[in-house]
Amino acid sequence: MQDIADAIGRDRVARVVDVFYEHVQAHPTLQAPFAGVHDWTSHKEILTHFWWVTLGGKRYIDYSYAVARKHNEAGFTPALLVDWLALFHEIVNAEIPPELAAGWIERAERIGQSLTYMHEVAQRGAAAPMGLYRPA
Repeated sequence: MQDIADAIGRDRVARVVDVFYEHVQAHPTLQAPFAGVHDWTSHKEILTHFWWVTLGGKRYIDYSYAVARKHNEAGFTPALLVDWLALFHEIVNAEIPPELAAGWIERAERIGQSLTYMHEVAQRGAAAPMGLYRPA
C-alpha cells in the first residue's frame, strides 16, 4: 500500500480529524462511545498523529496505540463501525482530493475489518491470533 501522508499533508490530516470529530460529537449513534473524551484538543492531536503514521508519515509523538482495546472499551460494535465508516467516507471525500481520499478510506476500512473481526472473536470467547492487525 502506497504511503500518502506527504501527498495529503499533515495540515489536511489535522483538518479531516477536526471536522470528522466535530461531526462525531453531534452524531446520533457515534457520540455515545466518545462521551468519555474530556479533552478533545488532546484527543484530536493523538488521532491526527495516528492517521499521519497510518498514512505513512514519520512519527512525531511517542505514543503507543492500542486500537482494538480502546475501541472495545469504548463500546464499539460492528454496527457502530458501519456508522463511523459512513461518516468518515463523507468527511474524507469532502476534504481530500479523490485520488488521495481513496487510499485513506481503504486504510480506514481495513482497520474497521480488523476491529470487526476482533469483536466477533471476543463475542465467541476465543482468543484472537497474536499480532493480528488485518484479517487475511
